[in-house]
Amino acid sequence: MAVPIDIERLERLLGGSELARLRQRLRGKLLREDGGRLTLSRVSDVERAAVERLVGRPPRQGKSLSVDLGALSHALARAGVAKDLRTALEALDGPLVDSRAAREASRLRWDALLDTCRPEAERLGVSAWLEDLRRGGQLKRLAGGSEGQGRRLLEQALAVLARLPAQGMTLSTLAAECLGDAHALDAGRPVSALVRRALARHWRGGVALANPDERSIWAHAGVLLGGDVTSAVLTLRLPVRSGGRLDTALEGYRRLAEPTWLTLRQLLRHPPAWDVEGRDVFVCENPAVLAEAAERLGVDAAPLVATWGRPGAAVLTLLEQLEAAGAVLHYHGDFDWPGIGIANALLARFAMRPWRMAATDLEAFAHLPGRTLEGEPLEALWEASLRAAMEQRGRALHEEQLIETLLEDLRGSVGRA
Repeated sequence: MAVPIDIERLERLLGGSELARLRQRLRGKLLREDGGRLTLSRVSDVERAAVERLVGRPPRQGKSLSVDLGALSHALARAGVAKDLRTALEALDGPLVDSRAAREASRLRWDALLDTCRPEAERLGVSAWLEDLRRGGQLKRLAGGSEGQGRRLLEQALAVLARLPAQGMTLSTLAAECLGDAHALDAGRPVSALVRRALARHWRGGVALANPDERSIWAHAGVLLGGDVTSAVLTLRLPVRSGGRLDTALEGYRRLAEPTWLTLRQLLRHPPAWDVEGRDVFVCENPAVLAEAAERLGVDAAPLVATWGRPGAAVLTLLEQLEAAGAVLHYHGDFDWPGIGIANALLARFAMRPWRMAATDLEAFAHLPGRTLEGEPLEALWEASLRAAMEQRGRALHEEQLIETLLEDLRGSVGRA
């Protein structure tokens, strides 16, 4: 016959804050095994008295207490307080839940969910992204712990990735086409976070982007964020083959040796047919170098791109296009710590060669003045000795100070393949 719970007596026997530790240890013991003994160290007088009263044991002394869980369970049933120990503990503090087992079961369910999408992820070249989601738990967090929502988010993210790359499609158009909501890929939306993570780190086996901004992430896949007419790159005499919508205009500017602005919108919607295979293309940090090359070298200037400081989406997109077309890229920047940071990022991402960025180049211009170096010193990825040389000099050396040398390089490289 079932023993009803006498909650008032149960509260007197095992309830209250003074016995909370005892109940917690009993719950843990029951979760790990059905029977056995519980040993409690540093036992209080209240804990000892409660156990001895329940099992009918004479009082004892000592700093530890050992009790048989089976005997405690039978004592509760005989007293008509509860059917067994588990029932009593759940009546006082709620259901016994094995949190470790629950976490493991949840992990297995989320793993199974991710496994169902593995074939599509492999087809799209984003298997590493899927494993990243598995390890980091981002999908579960974005889904608020709901497996159903997690499945929907993952399916939506894969649908967007399957549509990429896009040739100059706006983000809102991509969202409307793939998800039926023009704002579904806006910053802050869960699907957007998943897709941007794939594009920045794992998309189609590409090199992970270094500290990418949102515009650069989407541009990497050919997607325009807004109109993308404000992100632009300054160029000089980049050669193109005829045939594309921009190519005739670009060839005209090249022949005139006029600096040319290219917007991210143009680069993505009408990618030029760059004629640069095996050719040197130079990249500088400061637009003043490009302006001087146009003014003083004219048609004798080698192809040149200016990043205008830390490169934005348009610069990175152009460099990706030039590299894909076979250009031999060379980079020069300022000899200061921000300049080294920019160079590190570019040389890590592209097959790009340092252009007069060695310690010997710095030493050759030791007589030139400069501002005191400021900021956190950085190691140059291409030459370990450069940091020490810069610290010893203690002053920055900017591109504008090397104009004559850089222009001679640009003049001497014309026509070289």
